Amino acid sequence: MRGLALIVAAAAALGSACAATAGGYRVRAGDTLTAIAQNQGTSVAVLERLNRLAPGDTLLAGSVLRLPRPAGAVQRYTVRPGETLTGIAVRYGTTAAAIARESGRKVEQTLVIGTVLRVPVARQPAIPARAERYTTRPGDSLSAIAMRYGVSLGALAALNHLRLDRPLWVGVRLKLPAQTLAHATEAFDRSTVRGSLVYWANHYGVDPRLATALAWMESGFNNSLVSPVGAVGVMQITPDTWDYVEQVLLLGQRVPHDADGNVRVGVALLHHLLNVYGGDVRRTLAAYYQGPRSLQENGFLPGTDLYVADILALRERF
Repeated sequence: MRGLALIVAAAAALGSACAATAGGYRVRAGDTLTAIAQNQGTSVAVLERLNRLAPGDTLLAGSVLRLPRPAGAVQRYTVRPGETLTGIAVRYGTTAAAIARESGRKVEQTLVIGTVLRVPVARQPAIPARAERYTTRPGDSLSAIAMRYGVSLGALAALNHLRLDRPLWVGVRLKLPAQTLAHATEAFDRSTVRGSLVYWANHYGVDPRLATALAWMESGFNNSLVSPVGAVGVMQITPDTWDYVEQVLLLGQRVPHDADGNVRVGVALLHHLLNVYGGDVRRTLAAYYQGPRSLQENGFLPGTDLYVADILALRERF
């Protein structure tokens, strides 16, 4: 979780001061930008943008942070097939956390078709789309840039016509999706499998329901499960596949061998296969199940059709 360091030299003099100020928030001892964002119903990225802060900047006790305008009204919205909380938030110029809080639900909770949400609607119109760019520097990776600016890695790659399995050259001028200026990646509880699935699905630009259905089909969310062929964890990843994702798709980045890492590897692979098969979900799932080479040489093996059909049915329930 991102939190900026706090210098407390002025804390004693300001201890009795009210944190809320006209149009802003006065930083107190013990505050972090993450905690302030959560308490104020906004995001770290919004506070950074409004106050011209960069990740890693020092947050001074006694300084006053500008806050976004308060929400003006709440609109009722009925969830339709294929929608995600993040997508709805972007459409209405708010955050998934704000919708979840107003609707009395958790961000990572399954979004069921027909659910009626309470969506905070800003008094001012959402910031219009405008081209913002980032010039890559030594040590950058597309994944790290996406996480820094709180956007989907899939959207960032697609916008710049880049592939995840190709090196990112220094000096490349990347276009940033417009919503990065107002919306951060939400704070999902990645200590839970469901939260981890939603987080990485949003990061890689994959339908969270599809990733969740695949994980349930593979393991029932059981990270201790080991198959007879050595596939392990929530997403049932073989050692060879794990190495492939790390070395090729993540360009050598090491991923922790825990539940969150297992989910990340599986969702990264799912995103890659969706690109390989042009978004064809049935062929993507078949390749995940039996391997791309087997699918190319043999077509759907016995049992693959049922496997795919079961996941597509599960997707509608998640």
